[in-house]
Amino acid sequence: MDINRLRPIEKNYQNARLNLNQWVPIALVMLLAMVLYFYGINAEGLWIDELTSIEDAHDSHWKFDVRPLYFILLGLWMRLGNSDAWLRSLSVIFAISTIFLLYRLGRRLIGEKEGLIAAGMLTLSPLFINHAQEVRMYVVSTCLGVAGTLFLANAVTGEKLKNPSHVTLAGWCVLRLLAIITVPLNVTLLFADVCVYGLRFRQHRPALIRFGIWLVLLLLLWSPFVLSVFQAIAPDSAYASHHPGRNPPELANMVRTLKFWTVWPFSVQANAMAANFYRLVTALVAGMIGLAVLQKHRSPGVLWAIAWFTLPLVPIIAFSFMSIPIWVNRYLLFVSPYLFVVLAAGLSRLWRQWRPAAVAIALIYLIAAGGGMMRYYTVQDRPDYKFVVETIEQNEQPEDIVVWAFFARKVVLSHYYQGTAPVYSNKTRGVKSDAEISQWLADFPDAPARLWLALKVNEDNYPRFEQQIESQYTLEEKYQYEQGSKLLLLTKR
Repeated sequence: MDINRLRPIEKNYQNARLNLNQWVPIALVMLLAMVLYFYGINAEGLWIDELTSIEDAHDSHWKFDVRPLYFILLGLWMRLGNSDAWLRSLSVIFAISTIFLLYRLGRRLIGEKEGLIAAGMLTLSPLFINHAQEVRMYVVSTCLGVAGTLFLANAVTGEKLKNPSHVTLAGWCVLRLLAIITVPLNVTLLFADVCVYGLRFRQHRPALIRFGIWLVLLLLLWSPFVLSVFQAIAPDSAYASHHPGRNPPELANMVRTLKFWTVWPFSVQANAMAANFYRLVTALVAGMIGLAVLQKHRSPGVLWAIAWFTLPLVPIIAFSFMSIPIWVNRYLLFVSPYLFVVLAAGLSRLWRQWRPAAVAIALIYLIAAGGGMMRYYTVQDRPDYKFVVETIEQNEQPEDIVVWAFFARKVVLSHYYQGTAPVYSNKTRGVKSDAEISQWLADFPDAPARLWLALKVNEDNYPRFEQQIESQYTLEEKYQYEQGSKLLLLTKR
């Protein structure tokens, strides 16, 4: 047998085995992501922001708006189905795509191992899982943002002084534009883009000119949307009026955001021991960032990841102090993938220098993320609109009427309610004193037979609500839901 003929076959076999070994780990991470993101996707009904997304997607009159892309995509998606699980699965698809794109970005900037670690951390992020199971635009925005960054990373990690191709810069331009018209805050990524690209090609004028052309084109393409954005963020805008009392971020709040992005996106822990544990995790996350930043022989890719994570936050902080505070976890989701690349670099460095500490930190991190995921899957934080409506539908009788004391009667009932009872709105906002409760009850419609009252009231603050209701109505049935939601079946005394 000719040995020389076998060598190409052996080489092809080795290459195939190498490719398999490379793709299996990230495939397993994406499979885990698929399980986590689809698990319990229909356990809770849609909350008000998700229902608003559906209402906006139903508006077929396309115009230059603040963030139209997601609603266009959702409108097309809704033509194929309208169940809660189906509507949320659009975000799941983009979330799983983000895992793969982040792996490729981490691999491009630093290395294979760091890309896998970053993708794994994002997969286990309870905050990311929450938005992956949501009929909102935040995960779509994050996916498009990482995709655009990957194109620019391909441009800046090429051969020294090589002029990036127009194809690469066009991909960056298109994806950045799509991300910005999904969530306008993505425009802050341009600060990092300009710094990274400008420093990389600062001595190569043709590359700078080429990038400048595409940047100008990007801004021109976005210009029709700019007026709507400025109107939306004005101090007298509807957004500002609907979010009163929100304060600019303090330093402690910014540090706590590291915990929210990574392992625990909820406001409080169950007990003091858990609270102290998550403070420790926050300190460890900050320490891993420090390890990535302060290493003596760090790769340029680490600095670029730090730039994409930190530089977009600077104008957001400044705007929060000068105008409307917009330091909100879901608004900042688009920068969180770059945090995971930085953390992966820090953990990788610790692994090389002190493996027992790296193993201990990894275990603590996994326990913390596991606690956050357990909390997410087992505790409901939003009103049970869906189950309130289902209870009415299953038990309503002819001549029943419904009084809806929640917010958003139109968007909730247009999506969920299939019954025949007339529905009246009588909100409880601002109703506190006995006199105000009496007037609120006086505004009820006349009920010929039975009246269903859907409301949410903090009994600790307003204990007289049910007492006053029962002074005028007989309570036939009472249904209690998560987060203080109630459904009362009443008959007139």
